[in-house]
Amino acid sequence: MKKGKKMSDKKNKDEKEMGQGKDSEDTRKDLDDILGQLKESDKTPQPEKHGASREESEESPKAEKPSSDQPEPEGLEQILDSISEKEDLEPVEDMSIAQRIVGIFTGPVPVFNYLRAKPDFIVPLILAILIGVTSSFMFYDIALNDQIAKYEQNDQLSDEQRSQIIDQIEGSRTGTMRLLSPLVFAPLGVLFIYGVISLIFWFMGNVLLGGKARYKQVFSIFSYSYLIIILLESVIQYPLIFSKQTVNIDMSPAVLLPTSEMSQALVNFISSFDIFHIWFLVVFGIGFSIIYGFSKLKGVVSVFIAWLLYVIIIKVALASFTQGLLG
Repeated sequence: MKKGKKMSDKKNKDEKEMGQGKDSEDTRKDLDDILGQLKESDKTPQPEKHGASREESEESPKAEKPSSDQPEPEGLEQILDSISEKEDLEPVEDMSIAQRIVGIFTGPVPVFNYLRAKPDFIVPLILAILIGVTSSFMFYDIALNDQIAKYEQNDQLSDEQRSQIIDQIEGSRTGTMRLLSPLVFAPLGVLFIYGVISLIFWFMGNVLLGGKARYKQVFSIFSYSYLIIILLESVIQYPLIFSKQTVNIDMSPAVLLPTSEMSQALVNFISSFDIFHIWFLVVFGIGFSIIYGFSKLKGVVSVFIAWLLYVIIIKVALASFTQGLLG
């Protein structure tokens, strides 16, 4: 009986183990089916969801990371420009032509800052030409009389030579020369003087001193600065010319020297530094320093040196050459 019971228990135990094995096998099979379905679902395309994620993936990089083809931000360009061209970007106060002309005499710095940004020389150049033409008409006969008196006092000429020269001068009182002198020679003389002197200063500033400025800028500040000479001479010297009947009105230190005992070259040199020219050189030196970014001392000294070279080459050398021909 015990033996039968043992056999029965063993049988039940085997059946139980077989049942558990079958259950575990079924469970494993079910798990495999679920995993297979999940894999198939991953492979199945999902248009809406995938499309949305694709759009997000395309838009997200654009929003977060700028394209390499896009230009750099303007802020960086402005910073670089402010470093390399800082003075060019500084705003300048707009000035009328009347304010510029008056400012040359009362406060030239704002005028030169304006001209550095906006070069302009038309009006002062026209004024210089008009004054030159007008003065040539007004003082034509007086200037001829001065020339005649000069040759009459020249002992180095023979009587025949002196007579021929004086006859030629007298002949120019009428005819074509009387019109050519004020209408042609006077404007060309102004253009030549302005152009040559501006070129000397531009060469000195750009080549010798290592600065950087345009010729138009140099020409502009010279044209405005030279108004000190032509306007003040018109106001002060012209009445004296009429009263004394001579164009040789000298306001330089030469009036204190015995010019009759001096050479004409030396007289021309000293006469080039009258009060008007000194004022002009100081003002122009300030403008020169502004357009080139130099110190005011360097600008004024450079202008005085360049003007000295101009006086020596043009006035002194030319006078010496002319005197040599006559002698």
